[in-house]
Amino acid sequence: MARLEFFGVRGSHPTPSAQNLEFGGNTSCVVLYSDADPDGRFPLILDLGTGLTRFAETQPHDGSFSGTALLSHLHFDHIQGLPFFAPVDKKGARLEIHGPSEDGKSLQDSLDVLIGSPFFPVMLSELRGEIIICDIESSKMILEQPGRPKVVPHLVDHTNATYGYRIEIDDKVVVFIPDHQAPLDGSSFVKNSVLELCQGADILIHDAQYTQDEFGKKSHWGHSTYEYSLAIARLAEVKSLAFFHHDPRRSDAQLEAIEQQYQQQNADSQFHVFAAREGDLVRI
Repeated sequence: MARLEFFGVRGSHPTPSAQNLEFGGNTSCVVLYSDADPDGRFPLILDLGTGLTRFAETQPHDGSFSGTALLSHLHFDHIQGLPFFAPVDKKGARLEIHGPSEDGKSLQDSLDVLIGSPFFPVMLSELRGEIIICDIESSKMILEQPGRPKVVPHLVDHTNATYGYRIEIDDKVVVFIPDHQAPLDGSSFVKNSVLELCQGADILIHDAQYTQDEFGKKSHWGHSTYEYSLAIARLAEVKSLAFFHHDPRRSDAQLEAIEQQYQQQNADSQFHVFAAREGDLVRI
């Protein structure tokens, strides 16, 4: 039974506030473990937002850390935690990062620009652990770690090069699409490639930043609505849907009301709907 833990569920920017203590204010970071790794020594990290710093608190700081990360894209809210990830700033530690190249720049080159002078005081190469950065060049990867997860990356619509990931682990399927541009006309049309990525997933973690009214004003900002994420889940026949990438202005009370609304509307459906919370542990 695979284990999935949410460390950052917020979109756009961190939101430390008394109004969001339940759902949390850290940006995108989810960690997946195989049942073949009962001690959690080989995490598969989905995105490197500020939730990564919360994850760091659970990890060894003695140089024994070893993990793999799948990065959806290069927007700040998905990489902000990387230069602060203390477990990899120790000799012997190892982090392997897979993600998109863009505009002729490798992922390594892009991260070296974003995490370094004049934007940041420390370069990744100055951290004492080994950080291996890989462009995604294959339609399928088998990760060399417990459970040998199979990863299928696929580019999805957003404002820049962005991957959604299908991860097959312990005979279960996890799909992670944290940022996804819904159709500009507000329709529920879903590309076949997205449906194939999500088909039959045990859990789909999907961008649900906007209500329908909000989307009307921000339709070109690269995100989805609750209704659109539900449309994908229904069409792809997933078993569980986690609303993700919560709008930074959304309070606990608002998220609870939205969650209850869609749970009631889908009470007779074949899938479970919930809003992701920091600290949630899901067994798949």
